[in-house]
Amino acid sequence: MRILVIGQSVRNIALSAFRAGHSVVAVDCYCDLDLFEAVEAHRLPVEDLLDADRINAIIEGVDPDAVVLGPGVETIRINGYSVMNNSPDRILRVSDKLWLARWLEESGYPHPDTWDRDPPDDRRMMLKPRIGAGGCGCRIFEGGAVPPGYIAQEFVEGVPASASVICDGSDARTIAVNEQLSGAAWLNADGFRYCGNITPLDVDEDTRKRIARIAEEIVAGLELVGSNGVDFILTENDAVVIEVNPRFQGSLDSVELSTGISLFQAHLKAFEGRLPEVGREVRFAGRAVLYSSELIRIDHDLRRITSCIADVPTPGSVIGMGEPMLSILATGSGRDEVMSSLKERRDALIQGIQRKVS
Repeated sequence: MRILVIGQSVRNIALSAFRAGHSVVAVDCYCDLDLFEAVEAHRLPVEDLLDADRINAIIEGVDPDAVVLGPGVETIRINGYSVMNNSPDRILRVSDKLWLARWLEESGYPHPDTWDRDPPDDRRMMLKPRIGAGGCGCRIFEGGAVPPGYIAQEFVEGVPASASVICDGSDARTIAVNEQLSGAAWLNADGFRYCGNITPLDVDEDTRKRIARIAEEIVAGLELVGSNGVDFILTENDAVVIEVNPRFQGSLDSVELSTGISLFQAHLKAFEGRLPEVGREVRFAGRAVLYSSELIRIDHDLRRITSCIADVPTPGSVIGMGEPMLSILATGSGRDEVMSSLKERRDALIQGIQRKVS
């Protein structure tokens, strides 16, 4: 099939489609080296992301068999083409953390207490954008009125985790349960910002199965289609559901490296009512997103410094402080081996970049 993948950053989705044997056109705001070298790729100005007419014109120009909308454009309505996403209305509803909190509560799933006004002042709280992803804008709530467009949510202490789920609208299969990295200082990620995954989550089999089952029930109950994710906090006593992501997730790389399953192909088949067979993970795998600690200009191919990196910026790219620089990938026989490899490659990158800059 001729597939168009379009969004703010689509390298992981587009290359998954390419590895599955499809003819891929990718349009995003970065055109990273590893994307550009593998498929037909075009740069999209950031200001065009929310211009529905511009997005529809790009699609008409490519004339694909199917469209996959990535980050930043998932709720735009497309005319006359097969779109392999959840509907815009369903995405907006499920992405609304206040609506989801009420749905989870009514459905009996453990979820933090959530308020859009007048939260109690005797609990530790998080302040979150009502609609948002990746931990951006999340912070400890200092009290007072909840700002418009935000929610206050009870803070839950534990291990961040996620489940990667394929659903056909009524039945679901969990492909993998993952550890989620957030706010990691060694990746220059501040606050609660998403910065990667380790697959599988390094817990006992019964715990993984319980998380997988809950995630399947939730995604099927919400009547989602294709690749979707459910975020949890694993406490000493429970797996607390935090949010549902009705889209491809940042864990795509680690899930595919760990399981050997093509998430894009599983996503595509789900729209035909076909769900994948699920086996055991082949290995541990990780993806870590390295953020820039300063304003920096990239003047060379960073793959010369170390292997196993992705989202590689093109020479000449200027990366602002706090912006994502690239992704680091690793595989191994256990979590410790994966983390060690990720950190070694991170150190090599930082040292190599500093030498070039100096």
